[in-house]
Amino acid sequence: MDSTNKSRINTNSFNCDNLTLQDFAAYKGEDLFDVTDAFWEFYQDSVRKKYMVYGNPICSAPVSEFNIFDRYLNSERGFLNFCSYNYLGYSCHPSVIQTVQETLVRYGTGAVSAPLLSGYYDLTKQLEEEMATFKKKEDTILFPTGYAVNLGVLSCLLQPGDVAILDILSHTSIYDGAKLAKADIKVFSHNNSEHLERILKRLNHRRVIVCLEGVYSMDGDLANLPELVSVCKKYGAKILLDEAHATLIFGENGRGVAEYYHVEDEIDLTIGTFSKAFGAIGGFVTGDKKLMTYIRMFARSYVFSCAMAPATAAGILKVLELYQADRSHLLKLWENAIYMQKILKEAGFNIGKTGSQVIPVIVGNDKRLRKISQLIHEKGLYTGVVTYPAVSNKRTRLRLSISTNHTIAQMDQCLSILKEVFQEVNNN
Repeated sequence: MDSTNKSRINTNSFNCDNLTLQDFAAYKGEDLFDVTDAFWEFYQDSVRKKYMVYGNPICSAPVSEFNIFDRYLNSERGFLNFCSYNYLGYSCHPSVIQTVQETLVRYGTGAVSAPLLSGYYDLTKQLEEEMATFKKKEDTILFPTGYAVNLGVLSCLLQPGDVAILDILSHTSIYDGAKLAKADIKVFSHNNSEHLERILKRLNHRRVIVCLEGVYSMDGDLANLPELVSVCKKYGAKILLDEAHATLIFGENGRGVAEYYHVEDEIDLTIGTFSKAFGAIGGFVTGDKKLMTYIRMFARSYVFSCAMAPATAAGILKVLELYQADRSHLLKLWENAIYMQKILKEAGFNIGKTGSQVIPVIVGNDKRLRKISQLIHEKGLYTGVVTYPAVSNKRTRLRLSISTNHTIAQMDQCLSILKEVFQEVNNN
């Protein structure tokens, strides 16, 4: 942080309204931990003003209404849940829970080792095989989280001098993987195939990978895969597609946006997570067997992390079984997503170009978001409150996650709270 920005952080007369998280990101004091004193004052002032809605412990299952310990009331109370990624409700499905419970008895609570040592179980292998079959690819590798997949895959494949071309709205894990590899990072305008082509044309056949997302996690819109894939193939660029928010949601068989657009065979690496529609935890990469074999030995976030718990793998396998037998949960999710998009638009909210179950409600500047988040918290609505570094300070938002379990009454109540709060903030 330069001296001008640093001088804004004055702990003698501290007011968090004059600062954002971005003011602390590059703070450089004389001591390595100097920033913590300034940030502590920011945090405490945010709590005093009831802006700090993050980190309240959840006290029940992530269904459409759940209980939270409210730090401001020092007690547990109910909230409408429009924040969890439990899109299809599998996190709380009785058959999934029963399967996990039975598996715990046999295998215990964790893998308790790295996957290349004693952390690779028969259930892990079965899930990798099932996911490869489901995704119509040769092989799959399981990672401890979705973040770890992008971090490990990109950092092991790219080297200094290679180029990673990212949609500007790419997830942090994609940026971090490319940075860890010390690759050259180029950014193109969101979903803009013409801008992507201009970048590829200038690179003159260097080693390149283009990183895309099926559904963009903060905007809910879909990658323009037909045009983007065509440009990549024209210039011989490899393609990594992160289908975190799209797997089980898009495509005739639920394989994601690549299936939806009929370009699956053109994708070199498909990334996904089990923490969204699967209702669990973990991530995966799937693709050519030779490529997967290399990644399995060189992706550091795979090699040096403890493996997925067998009980988690068993639960995900049960989800795959349930999903392939009955799609009624998916149909209900889409009914709910379309309904929520419709009523928000009719009420005049800016929801961008979302085409999915991820619905942003654009707020604008960070200070306005704080007041809105405080008020919706008081009224019992829990959503994603998204600011820097997830988005820019001028594009802050509430992010609504729609699930199959939401009722019309709950969605109407959500809208009613949003209308009331936005009107109150606009009038002040």
